[in-house]
Amino acid sequence: MDKRFWDRLGRAIAIARHIHAPLVSAGYVPPAPGLAYARFVGYFELGKHEEDVRGELVLVDKVDLVFELSGPNHQPRKMDDGTLIPHRITVQETLSFSDRANFFKLFTAMNAAHGGTATHMAQLLGKPFIVEVFHRKSADGTKTYANLKGPDGYNVTGLRSIDGDDTPALRPHEIPLLTAPMFFIWDAADKEMWDSLYIPGFYEERKDDKGNVISPKRSKNVLQERIMKAKNWPEHPLAVIAALPEASPEAERLARKLAEQREAEFKEWQAGNVRKLKDAASRVVPDKMPAKKRPPKSN
Repeated sequence: MDKRFWDRLGRAIAIARHIHAPLVSAGYVPPAPGLAYARFVGYFELGKHEEDVRGELVLVDKVDLVFELSGPNHQPRKMDDGTLIPHRITVQETLSFSDRANFFKLFTAMNAAHGGTATHMAQLLGKPFIVEVFHRKSADGTKTYANLKGPDGYNVTGLRSIDGDDTPALRPHEIPLLTAPMFFIWDAADKEMWDSLYIPGFYEERKDDKGNVISPKRSKNVLQERIMKAKNWPEHPLAVIAALPEASPEAERLARKLAEQREAEFKEWQAGNVRKLKDAASRVVPDKMPAKKRPPKSN
């Protein structure tokens, strides 16, 4: 990852809230259950979506987190041209900062694995972890899906050996990273962040031996389409830009305006931090120190 990635991420996180799904192909085989090395490679805030909560539809903020798996049981597939395709697994959660929320518990575990200094989940992008992969059956029992959440929640830790106590744990630089990390932070998103999500093309229709359609033709542009289905998408500054022709003058003008707005928000955050530091310093070191009294002269 180059410096520009971290610069863009840092600016986005600065003005975002701080914290105190893959398509199934014809030959889909879920990642093997059990422990795996993993890199955190995707963080995508998807906006507000309706969800059934105890029989009632409520609006909740949704988030996708993507992990790239590796290790003895999770080797990447090698294509005919030599390209390595890693196993990736997507965690879909409600974006909640409640101490009881699965998202917050996952962030706490991931943050603890790397020193506990992160204030936003996206700051952990690219970091290595040990995760446990769990399998579950579809409602009709015909398909098997992989997830990182088991009966007792997530099992995500820092690096250690997954091959037995006698095998040394891999060091961070030894954990592969084949997927370029990506992010979409709702409150800080600009057109560059939006454009980075775009995936062109379609997955072709699939039929069974009898000619019945088992999977219709679908767009590969999953993330942008899910975000645009959010109930609060029309309120986002990007909604107007995304609806305009790509190279239209109005789209370019609005994109520049949004970039300037994000820059202003970042500078406001910086100025606020400076004020907080000055206030903290003034409490520790008063502006005017009391004058030192000279000791009395001895007779």
